[in-house]
Amino acid sequence: MAKFLIDPGPSRKGWHRLSKALRCPRLYALSYKTEKRTSDIPPAEPLIKGSLFHVGLAHHYGLQSNLYEDKELYSGADAIQALAQLQPPGHRAAWQRYVPQMQETLAAYILHWSAEQWNVEAIEHELCVNVYDEKMNDTYFYTQRVDLVWQHPITGKVYFVDHKTTNRFSGKTVGGYSMNGQFIGYQMIGEKMFGDRWGGVLLNVIEWGKGGASPTFNRTSIDPAPHSVANFKTTIISAERMIREFEDVEPSLWPATHHESACWAYRKCKFYETCQWGSKT
Repeated sequence: MAKFLIDPGPSRKGWHRLSKALRCPRLYALSYKTEKRTSDIPPAEPLIKGSLFHVGLAHHYGLQSNLYEDKELYSGADAIQALAQLQPPGHRAAWQRYVPQMQETLAAYILHWSAEQWNVEAIEHELCVNVYDEKMNDTYFYTQRVDLVWQHPITGKVYFVDHKTTNRFSGKTVGGYSMNGQFIGYQMIGEKMFGDRWGGVLLNVIEWGKGGASPTFNRTSIDPAPHSVANFKTTIISAERMIREFEDVEPSLWPATHHESACWAYRKCKFYETCQWGSKT
């Protein structure tokens, strides 16, 4: 039996898509409405390391559960290596560079949390809801993929767990995530799905060690945001209406944000030159 790699990618109609539209409508259009091609430049370091560690954790918890009894899973360490090898040839060396560090960090993580007793209910699970827009008499399909669904073995409460890798973890980190649409969406869906059994959203934080220091691991609940959770539906509707408004416009002519947080996040936006000089087509 061939070994199975848990490599889900983004959910079908998720927050990542809508956040791009809200961050910069033109970024959304150029990302989703133009022909897809592999960039010559590999992803930024945080994205590579995060992706590698996510797949390692997925396999670690997959092997602890009975969710994949019909499949032969890679070990967490081997899954990290397998994902690096699946990248486009021009990107592979960049991904491979971080494989040993991610494998070592995963081993440290497993040792650190070796006494945990959570029941694993789902791994990389896609959550799906329909959001109705009364004004437009339209329904939008909305999805989110949750890294891990846990049930507490004593209380029976259900938690959505999101793995976050970072260079530095602090109270500001928690505050930033707590108002992020991804986490607001988790809360909106979790409350509807589980009612009194809903425990909340847990951040499973992996902080890389700097200068040869060991990595550190933290678990924390996100801050409550009941107002934003109650009104998150309007955020989804607003983004979907905007997408439909410009549906027939050529992607490079969609409105742009023109702000450094949109044009230069981590590094220069891959469509920077398109906004600078216009479409080449």
